[in-house]
Amino acid sequence: MKSKLYLLLLLLIGPAFSWAAPAFAETDVVLNAVTDEMKRTVGELHSESHPKPYFVSYTVRDVELALLGSCLGSPAEMNRSRFRVLDPIVRIGDYKLDSSYSLTTYPHYLHSLTADDDYDAIRNSVWLETDKEYKAAVANFEWKKAYLSSNTVPDRLAEMTKEPALVSLGATAKLPDDQQKWAQTIEKLSAIFKKYPKLQESKVEMAQRCVNRWLVNSEGTQVRDSELRYVLLAWASAQASDGMEVSDYEVFGSYDPQKIPSFEELKPAVEAVALRVTDLSSAPLGDDYCGPVLFKGQAAAELFSQIMAPNLGLAEDYVGTESWRHPLKRSIGRRILPKFITVTDDPTLREFDGKPLFGGYKIDEEGVAAQKVTLVENGILKAFCQSRLPTKYATASNGHALGGHGIYSILKISSSKTSTPKELNEQMMELAKDAGLDYVIVIDKLADEFHLSRYPPAETDLSHINYAYPAYSEHSSEPTMAYRVYLKDGRRELVRGLEFKSVTLRAFKDIQAVGDDQQAYLIEPADYMIRHLITPSYLIGELELSAVRSEHVAPPKLPSPVQLEAQSRSTSQ
Repeated sequence: MKSKLYLLLLLLIGPAFSWAAPAFAETDVVLNAVTDEMKRTVGELHSESHPKPYFVSYTVRDVELALLGSCLGSPAEMNRSRFRVLDPIVRIGDYKLDSSYSLTTYPHYLHSLTADDDYDAIRNSVWLETDKEYKAAVANFEWKKAYLSSNTVPDRLAEMTKEPALVSLGATAKLPDDQQKWAQTIEKLSAIFKKYPKLQESKVEMAQRCVNRWLVNSEGTQVRDSELRYVLLAWASAQASDGMEVSDYEVFGSYDPQKIPSFEELKPAVEAVALRVTDLSSAPLGDDYCGPVLFKGQAAAELFSQIMAPNLGLAEDYVGTESWRHPLKRSIGRRILPKFITVTDDPTLREFDGKPLFGGYKIDEEGVAAQKVTLVENGILKAFCQSRLPTKYATASNGHALGGHGIYSILKISSSKTSTPKELNEQMMELAKDAGLDYVIVIDKLADEFHLSRYPPAETDLSHINYAYPAYSEHSSEPTMAYRVYLKDGRRELVRGLEFKSVTLRAFKDIQAVGDDQQAYLIEPADYMIRHLITPSYLIGELELSAVRSEHVAPPKLPSPVQLEAQSRSTSQ
């Protein structure tokens, strides 16, 4: 859902269950409060006509957030907050048939806990929310039994897989008090945009987040871990003469604030954003196009994450009907990519080529140890990202639970057959020549509206947080950096105003060549869980793009004050 920083790895993994906490957990007020209330819940909670829960799980997250932002060198706005949330799960029945209702649209709420280490206050809140969850479980269980008595559900699977208990008690962490230091850096970075008068809006933002997690369940699992994350975003926009808005961005992230690039290292990247947006504002409009498209860099990561990646999870079978259908759910053993491509998902990856990676963890949201999974091998679909919800092809979790469902973490796309940039360009030109085209489209970047992983507060209905749902076809985000490369002379021309027609999964079968430039790129899919995706460039044989010719708001009548100031400086010199 997101990367976890574990200061202490697994201490014990095994099926044995004991309520006795390790000695160094004795002073942990949160762990003690939820564990003690769980003992009582499992041992005593029942009604006259319904049994005690067979499974109870509590997840507590203590979240510290610091959000900083500056525009054109203005004093940085700073907002720091801290809160705790509880995610309780109570199930009655058994592993084969229970009260769970696993639809992604089923209401499921986070609940507020005191941020103080007050044993009585924490336990009292847990008690109240457990009671609500138990009553809801009773109602769901009765509904489910009635549904199954009047409806045929062929090949119905168990409700939840059995997993070994896991105990991993790491240290907690705190958000450093370094906001003032970073505020100065952000102010200086945002001031860079003042030198580019054609820009209309710009900003530099940083999100700092520290999350401490406690997870306990009635099977004996106890987890305590922490995550520290820094993300910095530089963004700018402008308007073309016809009113079309254009924009671009750069994003940087690290677990360790000491490893975020310095101002001197970030400065060229911010200047590059300003130059690209300035160039885009005067670039010609693109035309309707059907032919080969080369996806490079971040664009390759974005397209895969938006179209193919959602179909590599959420393949569970349960009672109820979703509003969407999974196109690959029954495709294990079938080819979905070219024979030379393999796709793995590895939540345990911490870095790639020296770069820290977001999206990983050691233990997933259900308390299951993360595993590396080969999803596609030599083009053949082999597995899905799996939670504790069973699927037709797997009866055990592979440690990929996010929001109760199997969701991808850090995807890595590899190829047994790669091409150098020169070879890739030659293959691209040959395809365009065979199609009778004068030019070919190369895309370096697709739009991604980074929300910097703002954490959902208490009383949030998690069913209203978007999943990136499986689908056979999607309208991907529009290209922000697209070029025509002409066959006649190899000239590269920046264009704007292009959008994809519907992109299908079949497009990835049509990958003709893959580059030797595999890198990790930050993405933020529909679920807002920022993560890295590792991919090379790739050439798709044929895609359709349409020219955007919609009406736009006319540019401002007066020049911007920044533009006037720049003109004044130029005149005085």
